[in-house]
Amino acid sequence: MMRSVTIIEQGREGRVRYAGPIGSLEGYLEFGGNDVVAIVNMGSWEDRTRSHPWAVEQWAEVLRFIADEVIRQRAPACTAVIDEQRGEIILRRSGVSAPPPVPTSPTPQQKSVAFVRRYSTLKAMAGIGLLVITIIVGAVFWVGKKTLMITAVNGIPLNECVRTDQHIASLIQTTDPHAVEISGRGANTTTSVSIILIPLNGSKPQLVPVATGLNGNSLGLSRIMGSDGRTLWFDAAGLNGVRLSDHELITPKDLRAANPALDPSWWEDPRGMDLVDGRLHIMRDDRSAAIELDPASLKASPTTPKPSNRYFDRHSPADFLASGSIRTPGTWLGLLSEQELGSEYQPGKRVGPVEHANSAKVLRRLYKAEIEPATDGTHHRIRSIAPLDSTTYLNGAFVRMDVRSEPIRLNDPDGLLMLYTSAPGQQGTATVARIDDQGRILWKVDTGIDRFKLEQILPGPGSTAFVGPRPPIPGKLSEPLVVIVEHGTGKVATHSLWR
Repeated sequence: MMRSVTIIEQGREGRVRYAGPIGSLEGYLEFGGNDVVAIVNMGSWEDRTRSHPWAVEQWAEVLRFIADEVIRQRAPACTAVIDEQRGEIILRRSGVSAPPPVPTSPTPQQKSVAFVRRYSTLKAMAGIGLLVITIIVGAVFWVGKKTLMITAVNGIPLNECVRTDQHIASLIQTTDPHAVEISGRGANTTTSVSIILIPLNGSKPQLVPVATGLNGNSLGLSRIMGSDGRTLWFDAAGLNGVRLSDHELITPKDLRAANPALDPSWWEDPRGMDLVDGRLHIMRDDRSAAIELDPASLKASPTTPKPSNRYFDRHSPADFLASGSIRTPGTWLGLLSEQELGSEYQPGKRVGPVEHANSAKVLRRLYKAEIEPATDGTHHRIRSIAPLDSTTYLNGAFVRMDVRSEPIRLNDPDGLLMLYTSAPGQQGTATVARIDDQGRILWKVDTGIDRFKLEQILPGPGSTAFVGPRPPIPGKLSEPLVVIVEHGTGKVATHSLWR
């Protein structure tokens, strides 16, 4: 039995369930504040000794596995501090240190030793400081003042991209120009945030500056909430929006001006904000009240609190892929490997209206099956199955809109959108092809994205966007890309997320 962690949310708290080969545990989850994102308590070591003796010898390993899984599923921008004795896992934003321990009163002897050490350290630091100052002054006179400044470098994506009805949007983080950092503590380093809007119609992307001089540690939970049709709302060290008509920035100051009678604290905590039913929905952390914004006027009105878990949503590319579906009554089309065909898709076996894609990196062929009507209203029995041709597709699968839907249906002629890997190994790229119902390829395009590091699939009417890096080049960083592929023609628009 594989180990697993299941998180059940209940507002600002919840349960964490661990299941392993020889036993299971259940603990408590509570979301925190400031730099503490969440606290998980699985019970103390003494509790485990009494109620779950199997966990005693592997207690540290179990806690580490739970911490890693909670970070992967809900808090990818966090690190974990584990207290084995108390069975407690504290998730903090990455880059934020734990609070220092409370000091105890030193003895007179310890005070004397500490004084000598401080005196020696001060003398050494004074000598080093004088040497450093001398070197810096010499450098200034030698090559000029500009050598002491580090200019801004390319911006990089900050968390996931989001698709709206008009754009692919991504937050971009850039290190501000700063003086050379001598201490190594990053005291002179601040960060700027922008948002890039990549139009789906092929026009030029727009980069909208949001804020400068930010502490990079404050951006770990930044996210794009979505569009209400007029404004794209996002959290980047606080609530912001960008008006899609003219790319003007909307800040809490604008919202206070539009709602002068409203308590200003409504705009302070983005954790209670999300797009719900097409409007920005803002809820008190105790769920006692909520408001929503009119997209046109930005006026707030009271509404029923509607808790949303989209704050922690993470969709893998596999959620947008399927291995097969019913094409016409009595006909099923699928992409199958030899092993899958021999074990799961033989005549007499049953198939659902949509089959989820298997992530195994194997060669697959297109198969057409004749099926009998479903007796249970869902699963159909395979009457016969045969390959459409001999062509194989590495890691092939059909693209769909979400984890619950069938593959995207294309018309004129009828067909499907297929994703596969161009070649095995590290240089394999994500290739997209349109096929008809007979398995013939109408067009195919190479996205240039490393297939096995593909980060997001963002499908929509008329086009699908793929997000991920180029294949690795030794000694270089892989460039992150957004590649938009038109369903009808296969036309490709490639955009870099280095800005």
